[in-house]
Amino acid sequence: MKRIAFLGAGFAYMVLLIEAIRAAVAWWQGELATPGWGDIALIALLPLLVWIWWRYISPFGRPDCAKCLPPGEPEVRP
Repeated sequence: MKRIAFLGAGFAYMVLLIEAIRAAVAWWQGELATPGWGDIALIALLPLLVWIWWRYISPFGRPDCAKCLPPGEPEVRP
């Protein structure tokens, strides 16, 4: 049950992120002459959604990102 809840939350988060990006791009290109309350809320939430993605989901924003780097030169043992 916990796994299904995490999958549902992840799906809802991705839908919010994609819709916020869509609304921000439409606003930036001038397609939204009069944005509604939903579009304004999505555009306002976009920095928070991107921060959550960068900090917790992206492999590049994680503190243990050193695991993402290629291995260094092997040590030579006598």
